[in-house]
Amino acid sequence: MEKSIENIWKEGFLKSDALVAPKINKLYSQKSIHIIDKFKRMMKINIYIILVFAFLNLGLYAALGTPIAGGIIFLLLMGGCWISIKRAKTLKNINTNLSSYDYIKSFKNWLSMAISNNIKMMRFFYPLMFLAALMPIVHALKAGEVTNKAIVNSGFHLIYGIPTFMWIIALIIAVLIYVFGGKIYKWDVHLVYGSVFKKLDELLADLENLRS
Repeated sequence: MEKSIENIWKEGFLKSDALVAPKINKLYSQKSIHIIDKFKRMMKINIYIILVFAFLNLGLYAALGTPIAGGIIFLLLMGGCWISIKRAKTLKNINTNLSSYDYIKSFKNWLSMAISNNIKMMRFFYPLMFLAALMPIVHALKAGEVTNKAIVNSGFHLIYGIPTFMWIIALIIAVLIYVFGGKIYKWDVHLVYGSVFKKLDELLADLENLRS
């Protein structure tokens, strides 16, 4: 190719009396739709993975002798999937007949709102997951004859057969997870969708530069 797509885009914008030349706008439309479709596919795959993990986790915790903990984590994961599916459906409300710039901006606004709402939920989700994940450890300490005898004879104040200071440490960690839940979630999201977000930001920056 004698000219890069970027140069063709820029020349098309400069030579056109309209804000966006039809051919250039079509290229941007295809690119924006491709990026957002990729996000939708990744979101769907992520939901399937969480669903599989939820059922496997249920069986694993039952095998460890803590089915209640498995049930709690299962319900948390299923609830997260249900919210994600419900939220994904709202993507259909974005008008696909908008210009590339407005379409991307609308998607970015949807994304910001979705992340903001998820942060509120994840502040409780992560600590509850953490506390539920500790139940097999508590069960193992109580079920083990040697460990249980050592704990009882340790002289520590006990709650449900576990030293009180261990409960306090677990509670402090849970509180810290709650406090930093937003940052943990953002890190988690960018770990999965970071490449898509980067391409989305680059595309939006190109459109804004050409508009100016």
